[in-house]
Amino acid sequence: MSVTQIKIRGYHEDRFGHVNNARYLELLEEARWDEFERRGVDADFLKENGVFPVVVRLSISYRRPASAGDTVNVSVDVKRAGRRKIVLAQEIRLDGSGTVCAEAEIEVVFLDETTGRPVPLGEPFYGIWPELRPE
Repeated sequence: MSVTQIKIRGYHEDRFGHVNNARYLELLEEARWDEFERRGVDADFLKENGVFPVVVRLSISYRRPASAGDTVNVSVDVKRAGRRKIVLAQEIRLDGSGTVCAEAEIEVVFLDETTGRPVPLGEPFYGIWPELRPE
């Protein structure tokens, strides 16, 4: 599991003074990219393997609003990996109190950049992200 810390800015808020629901998706995405890059699934890996990641399903539960000035910790953990997809569990928590602002489950597949079809998770992925390897 990894955690990305993000400072909530005024532009994250809507006119009601809390983080807009669509902005939570952006916070989750920022943390996913941090995790991918930390694992080696970076721009070079994607180009070399001719793939790109796509979110195919997302379920989110909003628990508590966050506001400008708050700092949140966004976690990413592999819940399970299949032949062609990764299911990630993510949480957004207020820094300090640990209060959960949002919980999400995200399914990600990697598409072949030429065909647009999902590719199997194989050795290129398992070599840099062993937790994806089936048991």
